[in-house]
Amino acid sequence: MLPSLLPVLSLVAVLPAALSTPSILNRNLAFRSPYTNEPHLGIDVEALHERHTVAKRSLDAELGALARRGGKRQAQELRPAGKPHGYTYAGYGLGVASWDDESYVYAGELNYTHSVASGDPYDTSVLLWTRAFPIGTYRVDVPMCVEYKVYSGGNATGETVTSGWALTNADVDFTVKVEAEGLKAGTQYSFQFSNCADGNNKSPVGKTRTAPGWKATDIPTQRFAVYSCSNYPNADSLSGFFSAYSGPVVHGDSDYVVHLGDYIYESGSGGSSIGRVPSKGKELASLDDYRQRYSQHRLDVDLQSMHQNLPIIAIWDDHETADNDWKAGSTDSNDSIASGGCSYSNNTVCLSDRALHAKRAYHEWIPIRQVDLYDQNRIWREFSFGDLVDVLALDTRKYDRDITDVNYNRQYVQGLAVELNSSRSITGPKQEGWLLDSLKESQERKTAWRMILNQVIFGSIDERWSSANPYAAGVYYADFDAWDGYQAERERIMQYIHDQQIDNVVVYTGDTHAFWLFENNLDTIWRGRTDYNASTPISTNSSSYQRGQVVEYGGTAVSSSGWASSYGSYDNSTTAGKALVENNAGLLYAEGFFRGYMNVEVNYTHLVTSYYGYPGNQQARVTGNRTLAARWVQEVGVNQVKRPLEVPKYGQIKSGN
Repeated sequence: MLPSLLPVLSLVAVLPAALSTPSILNRNLAFRSPYTNEPHLGIDVEALHERHTVAKRSLDAELGALARRGGKRQAQELRPAGKPHGYTYAGYGLGVASWDDESYVYAGELNYTHSVASGDPYDTSVLLWTRAFPIGTYRVDVPMCVEYKVYSGGNATGETVTSGWALTNADVDFTVKVEAEGLKAGTQYSFQFSNCADGNNKSPVGKTRTAPGWKATDIPTQRFAVYSCSNYPNADSLSGFFSAYSGPVVHGDSDYVVHLGDYIYESGSGGSSIGRVPSKGKELASLDDYRQRYSQHRLDVDLQSMHQNLPIIAIWDDHETADNDWKAGSTDSNDSIASGGCSYSNNTVCLSDRALHAKRAYHEWIPIRQVDLYDQNRIWREFSFGDLVDVLALDTRKYDRDITDVNYNRQYVQGLAVELNSSRSITGPKQEGWLLDSLKESQERKTAWRMILNQVIFGSIDERWSSANPYAAGVYYADFDAWDGYQAERERIMQYIHDQQIDNVVVYTGDTHAFWLFENNLDTIWRGRTDYNASTPISTNSSSYQRGQVVEYGGTAVSSSGWASSYGSYDNSTTAGKALVENNAGLLYAEGFFRGYMNVEVNYTHLVTSYYGYPGNQQARVTGNRTLAARWVQEVGVNQVKRPLEVPKYGQIKSGN
């Protein structure tokens, strides 16, 4: 029997680990449930610890048998070289003088397959992420161990500010997500992971930054690169590559990244014409499906570079799970087998199962925190940047959204949308209350700006004007999946902002794959109506104070095609763009042909939002082609964009402004 064991043993390296209790596993946040009161969504660390213990006994027995047969030298060669690192815990073996007679972790070489990332910056901590995949044969029940260090200087130099370690394995797709604590507010750091068994087996070096303390004053300009909608497969040739993700790295003009959702797409077609065919080649349903799609995205060189160099604040939209999903369904999937909603994958998978798989994969692959230990499904959260800006990140999609437009029910949802004496909600009542309270508290703290991160269009828009034949039968004119489908809640929010005289509220929106600029107030939003006549157009050359008005900046997609793609060229789309702005009251600007992102600069006197496009991105990766499409300046205290509007290079503006 011994000869048959040798090939396995020669490939399975062993190393002592740490702590004799399962608490060590919780150091890797990826093992935890995304929601503390939903423990079934997490990995059972008690059972996992027992598997590790059984694996240790098995390895001990094999090594003992090998030694008794005269293979002591071979057994010793299976131990890792060098001394254990000086950890303070015993049990799994970290901190012992030798590798003998301890539990084991994998001691072979690790491949950091998707580089590193960081996210959710607080003033004294930030999340760090990597994926540590074993090279060579490994036992499924023997964990991988990584150490992380945070440095005061660039490129892993200077003082080691904080350090720690965590375990990972196949149960979490070999991802590692840890919280680096004890950091200084408003400070840039570098960080790196290494193999506990071999300190020279290191990950690439990452860069990250903490937010200013929430009580801090005299904050320097804060800069955010804002993204949404990155469809890797690209269902048509007018979508393109991830060139836009390179922007803040190439140009060095952002401190943080914001992603407004649709980080991945669940669809399974397209991409063959430009060599970007989606993983699995089918609509995503299982946990492995979603994990592989994240893996595919994160191998993209531009996305990987962005994550390596900047911390991200991310929220999800629908395509991280399924098209137009809400709390109990989606366009093509629900929990009714009879209606075909449970038809994805070879085995029956209903929407509730897909949602669990999607959320677990998201929390494994994205450096996002657990927000409220007692609230299931919550990702809506707040980030404070001193007295300069409070960032309120919403979840208008998966948390507690009432029924949405899923195509076949559009007439029914339209009837619900216009009911103003209604509790109908896109956020759910708990999140709505939090939003209003947060806005009020921010104003009372005298914070200069309130920035809302939002998935779908907040303002009102008649989209038929994007069509060459706006009055043709069947032309889609209102997006009831956006806030126009939830008019009662929007009116409550706008009325509250007006009545409480909360100023300097700005909304950043993704979803539509187009650039927009809205000035939303109680006159321009639809209130019980779904047509243009229900609102009053904006036309002013004055930058006077506008009480209760909310400026909304809509960003185009990283790669997903927009409304103007059907025109084949930018020039052909300009007539439709002009019709859109002239026939929608609160819409001041529209451009739908280019892919790109928004860059936001915030200081105490003004906020500048730049719209960047990437001409040629549809055909090739064009990281050097960043082009300024438009730029808007909003001065503090007036609640509107500065007039006269700057004439954009691309896109159309409303006349008289």
